Amino acid sequence: MTIFKRLMPRPRWACWVSLTAVVVGLCACQRLPQAKGGPSGSSASVKSPPARPFTVGIYGVPGVADLEAVHQAGFSLVMGGLDPAYMDAAARLGLGVIASPGSSAGSAFDEALVRRTVRRWDRHPALAGWYLIDEPDLNEVPAEQVERARNTVKSAGAQKPTALVVARGWNLAKFHTADVLMVDFYPVGWIPVPAFFQHMRHGATAARVGGKQFYAVIQSMDWGAYQSVEPFPPPFSPRPPTEAELRSMTWGARLLGADGVVYYPYRDGSWEMPRHPETWKALTNVVQEVRRWEPIFAAPATSKRPPRSEMMTDRRNEALEPPVLWSVSAVERGNGFVKPGEYWVLVNTTERLQQIRVTDAAWWTVRLPDVRTGEDTAVDDDGWMPALEPFEVRILGPIPRR
Repeated sequence: MTIFKRLMPRPRWACWVSLTAVVVGLCACQRLPQAKGGPSGSSASVKSPPARPFTVGIYGVPGVADLEAVHQAGFSLVMGGLDPAYMDAAARLGLGVIASPGSSAGSAFDEALVRRTVRRWDRHPALAGWYLIDEPDLNEVPAEQVERARNTVKSAGAQKPTALVVARGWNLAKFHTADVLMVDFYPVGWIPVPAFFQHMRHGATAARVGGKQFYAVIQSMDWGAYQSVEPFPPPFSPRPPTEAELRSMTWGARLLGADGVVYYPYRDGSWEMPRHPETWKALTNVVQEVRRWEPIFAAPATSKRPPRSEMMTDRRNEALEPPVLWSVSAVERGNGFVKPGEYWVLVNTTERLQQIRVTDAAWWTVRLPDVRTGEDTAVDDDGWMPALEPFEVRILGPIPRR
């Protein structure tokens, strides 16, 4: 979160904050129906076990009635309290729940309460993990106190992972105690969106160094809803993210190394997503695209590099980083929408058109299938690709051998 961090210490927020991201494999989720027929070359008589869904979560799902809505939208992880009816409903839907162990890391940490809570709930099938603290970097909680909270949860017999979120990506180098490390940075409405990618890059790097899972927390609300609690100085133009921005941040976070993506929020008392149907539609469109093309989204980047190219529009975005993220991914097992093969994923991180010229002549005059549009993208005889629209995500493949 950015400025949202200071809201978290409030008791009513402590609950929502627990949500995000922990536990990739423990959450099952509503998948989009597959097209008839299997991937090319598959056998009708042999069924492969379904792959675990990529972790896609959302903060602020406070009631049982809300669980069905986020489940149907394709989310696999939610935040929630440790209420029996709520947890049992989540288990029936196959949703994972990240929950507070009863006390947040800090000077008022209640070790006895945490031990009782962990012993009572750790084996519940819906529990996906324990949320240690929200934004210790912003709330000036020493790393030693966060480590104490983690050790208490583990010594109480927890088998579910621990999680925490920081406000700035580079601070994960200091707060790296939990099993799942998250960064929440919400730029829309007050600073350029490329700052999001910068913080996700730092967070993913810090998590990889420690061998931890990394989750990107993505803004899906309007900062204007929080001005009574956290006023912004001018210039400030609050608005929710557009669908293109949500898509760019989602795929970009994955290309930068996120093991899960989580959005903030569904309901938190200030932002109520059911009152914003256009934003909810934009978000669910992106989530359902992730599910549809999940073999590509979840596939790790290969050691191959994209072809040599020149980014002719901008050499750097506002965060002084490359304006286009470009990754090569290999899909071993497809689904009804995706064939096995190699794919290029390009993400425009800016609000401007980006022209790209491929300098490797082996790719000139090649036509490449565009997964999102169903049409071909042509590289012309001078190596130019069609310009990337603002915040466009372009998925090309399967890529022919050259």
